Amino acid sequence: MADEFKKLKEVGNNFLKIKCKDCGNEQIIYSKVSSVVVCNICGSTIAKPTGSTLATSGELVEKIKL
Repeated sequence: MADEFKKLKEVGNNFLKIKCKDCGNEQIIYSKVSSVVVCNICGSTIAKPTGSTLATSGELVEKIKL
C-alpha cells in the first residue's frame, strides 16, 4: 500500500479543518500534531506528525484564525 500522506507547507501555527478522505467528516486539528490523529467517525488516520508540520491523507478545507 502506497503512503498517501502529504506534508502541508506554509500552514504555520494554526488550527486546520481537515476533511477525511474516507467518510467526508470535517475535523479541526492543530498544525503541529505530536501524535497520530484519527477520524472521529470512521477511525481512519487523517494526520500524523513529521517533526514539524503535519502530514495528512485528507483535504485541507481551511485555516482557522483565532
